[in-house]
Amino acid sequence: ESKGIAPGDAALWEALREARLALAREQGVPPYVIFHDATLQEMLSHRPTNLDEMSMISGVGTRKLEKYGEAFLKVLLAG
Repeated sequence: ESKGIAPGDAALWEALREARLALAREQGVPPYVIFHDATLQEMLSHRPTNLDEMSMISGVGTRKLEKYGEAFLKVLLAG
């Protein structure tokens, strides 16, 4: 399931997926509508620490940055 995720990143990968799932359920949409796996993988490898860096991640447009940026940053900074 977690394609190419380094063992040391597995916990953070799961945390990102759980955050995405929680938001998806809250909004009644499939998880990929929030962010695709590829976007989460890029977050995992680049580890943005602020919204500017988060905006550089492919798949994170202005609207998604405003809507979900803080939530995913929180997960990344906690991990």
